[in-house]
Amino acid sequence: MRVELISVGTELLKGKINTDTAYLGEKLDSIGLTIERETTVGDDREKIESVLREVLNRADIIITTGGLGPTFDDLTREVMAKVLKKKLVFDREVMHEIAAHFAKRELEMPKENERQAYIIEGARVIPNKVGTAPGMVVEKRSKADSKSKAQRVSIIMLPGPPREMRPMVEEVVLPYLKEKYERRILKKCVLHICGLTESSAYEKIKEVVEIERRVEGGILRFSILAHLATIDVEISGEGENELLVDEMIHKARQEIYDRLGDYIYGQDEDTLESVVGGLLLRKRLTLAVAESCTGGLLGDRITDVPGSSVYFKEGIVAYSNEAKVRILGVREETLNEFGAVSRETALEMARRVQGISGADIGLATTGIAGPTGGTPEKPAGLVYIALVWAGRGVEICNEFRFIGQRREIKENTVASALDILRRVLMGKD
Repeated sequence: MRVELISVGTELLKGKINTDTAYLGEKLDSIGLTIERETTVGDDREKIESVLREVLNRADIIITTGGLGPTFDDLTREVMAKVLKKKLVFDREVMHEIAAHFAKRELEMPKENERQAYIIEGARVIPNKVGTAPGMVVEKRSKADSKSKAQRVSIIMLPGPPREMRPMVEEVVLPYLKEKYERRILKKCVLHICGLTESSAYEKIKEVVEIERRVEGGILRFSILAHLATIDVEISGEGENELLVDEMIHKARQEIYDRLGDYIYGQDEDTLESVVGGLLLRKRLTLAVAESCTGGLLGDRITDVPGSSVYFKEGIVAYSNEAKVRILGVREETLNEFGAVSRETALEMARRVQGISGADIGLATTGIAGPTGGTPEKPAGLVYIALVWAGRGVEICNEFRFIGQRREIKENTVASALDILRRVLMGKD
């Protein structure tokens, strides 16, 4: 099944990041469809028409994003109608919904928005619950070739803004495509890894993942994706029998666990912070953090988890030496002798925040995020992460030497801090 995406918008050719492609690719993959090609075209009538005609000759499913707005440079609707040799028909119900959108906000509807009530003849309207640009589904009979009979091409037109497009995809587009095209069962499992490089992880699991597995009635595929501080291993199973697919995925998952062990911190929707939060909840423990180089990013990640107020007591950002002394009570002698970026300072920060907050565990970060501030002895990327669990007599401090830009070093520090906490809570320190 040939699926192509056409992204319309001059802004996408001038530096704006197109998040629609990644989102649509993931969602289509979940029902067994893969985007084979993505084309980005600016707001130019002739260029859009050329791309549409080209793609219509080879694709079975065409998804367009963008160009459905009310202004002069929103051309997708008009050009698509021309290419399909169909009329644009005024839809009173759509017009009512557009007018209601403005009325709810006590705004006068601009005249230009009436353009959005013109729908391609015969199209199925996809309601826009957030904005004013309705989506459309149009089916067109494709040209038969010597090897296949003529069939209908599905053309799905969606607005570009993600907040408008995504509800349409999840509520209308995926059910439509699933019913029309899905013939086999597709399931996947994503394992999340922390503490290994991509190459190290691959070395440990290459015998499991490097080849596509085929059994009678099913196929198993693998992919590895490295993120800033973590790695994902995706196991995808496809087959005609759900039990067979489940069995294939379960077996492969266990083989990977056997090789990676506790480097795997979770799967599917798990995050490091949600896993850590779950462990703290189950053990009825509380946490406080003291941050220097991460500037509050660690506390932000921890509190991204709903219900984190149960276990997270407080976070202190003590960026300067003066703040470390005044707020946390780090001794000036420690800073003078060892420096702010040192094992000794990190441990004092963790002890102090644990004592000040009354939390069970104190976690601290200090380092040089760069690109300036480093020395030959203490280069940019040098980080110390300390953990103190007074009730268990646990005091640890790990040294890291991260590379990359400032944000990368901060993100790696946060991930490593959360992973250290995870391992301590699991008894793996």
